[in-house]
Amino acid sequence: MENKSSSRADFLSRTRKMILSGVRILPSLLLFFLTVIPAGFAQDFGLGDDGSWSISASNQLEYSTDQKTHQDFFHNWTDLDLTYHTYRVNLRYEAHQPDDFGRTWQGLSFRNIQFSNELFELTAGTYYVLFGRGLILRSYENRDLRYDNNIDGVKGNLEFEGFRLTMLSGTATGRYERLEDPLHAADAQMAFTDWLSLGGSYLRADVTDFGLVRMFGGNATFSFPNADLYAEYAKKDNPTGEYIPGDGSGIYASANLYTPGIGLTLEYKDYDKLDFIDKDVTFNNPPALAREHTYTLLNRHAYVLEMMDERGYQAEVTTTPADNLSVLVNGSYTTNRRDDLAFSEIYGETEYDLAEKAVIKGAFSRQEYKTEPGAPVRLAPVVDLIYYLSDATSLNFILEHLYTEKYDAKLTYYDQILSLSLSQSPIASLTLTYERTTEWKTQEEWSGNRNWLMGTLDLALGDSHNLSLGLGSRRKGKVCSGGVCVDKPALDGWEIKLLSRF
Repeated sequence: MENKSSSRADFLSRTRKMILSGVRILPSLLLFFLTVIPAGFAQDFGLGDDGSWSISASNQLEYSTDQKTHQDFFHNWTDLDLTYHTYRVNLRYEAHQPDDFGRTWQGLSFRNIQFSNELFELTAGTYYVLFGRGLILRSYENRDLRYDNNIDGVKGNLEFEGFRLTMLSGTATGRYERLEDPLHAADAQMAFTDWLSLGGSYLRADVTDFGLVRMFGGNATFSFPNADLYAEYAKKDNPTGEYIPGDGSGIYASANLYTPGIGLTLEYKDYDKLDFIDKDVTFNNPPALAREHTYTLLNRHAYVLEMMDERGYQAEVTTTPADNLSVLVNGSYTTNRRDDLAFSEIYGETEYDLAEKAVIKGAFSRQEYKTEPGAPVRLAPVVDLIYYLSDATSLNFILEHLYTEKYDAKLTYYDQILSLSLSQSPIASLTLTYERTTEWKTQEEWSGNRNWLMGTLDLALGDSHNLSLGLGSRRKGKVCSGGVCVDKPALDGWEIKLLSRF
């Protein structure tokens, strides 16, 4: 009797959870269908036949369930854009139950109305903005990182014969709430000739419990037949105080040199107490000067930007010595102001195209990360092979190997990822991903997995929908972009992703 009662209680508990999960996602599903109806309505009834109306929408849905933790994750973004003559309305409704930070919420996260003509554009509501290369201000969204620091206020753009002026005022959104401290900023650019452009930026914000912070700077762009040069300087004025760091500054410079068959990029950075943070919002995001990797193991250990104290450079050479051969070499080096090494990497890759039969790609990276515990040195060879079975069918084999040594090679281990994909372009692809690690040998207690296996089926459902179904286990790890990283939770279950465009 006790076993029957227990089974019945477990069944009722699971049923109750399923019902509550369904109730929570109803608002998102409702808005999803509301985006489909206006798009179809516009097409069926001819709204926009004269070019006055334009309606577009998209929906991105992600749902996963973990069998070990018995936790479900639901994410949904619904975007709707409506244009009428010189007016445009942008709306985004988000639902996260919970989000990657453990918070359950849903609501209208982005909304604005824009008016524009040949000279002027005015935005009221939420918006994104970039000044220069981000030394002073960069507001942007990255859904892979679950990052969004949009600004809510008013922004105006004026463009006239080579002159561009942006002025704005508003409050930024944080990870958990919108800030109460407003910021005011302006950015101007002037093209004096075909080869010279100068600009300047200014920002100020009165931060609660901190004081008035001001940032200002200038930039210059030079364009020549075989070279592009760019330089930017930023200065940060902090309020005076016993526990407040001194004023900061930043320098970024780049040079792109190119001739037929070869290109060279050189970059330099020098950031000293440049970070501008209010609670959990970072207003600026300058270039990190470290290569962004597409391969999983290398991306997990990408360099994390540190604007308080760093300087360094990056150089990259790309060349095509033959029509079917390309070579890339990249080197980056970052220190603090005492010239102590923080991060360095040497990366190279080569790609060879066997005349529509196969593409062979090899890569190798050596990373040295002095700011991590144990000052790890990582060696990472990669083999990437695509074999064409027919014009539309291909096999893709990827082997990633990451060898790590810490504490002067007293502790060593390696990680491996093996991926095999069968693709029928542009309809479907099936991918099996296997990962293993020997890191467990370096720890006395290891409670997690040692092997992970994930199967993913990607389908193109017509021209408007892309569906991805995943089943298996995936390791917890970092996802990085632009010097910003977040930890993605592990998965031992299944997931579904659906991207729709209307």
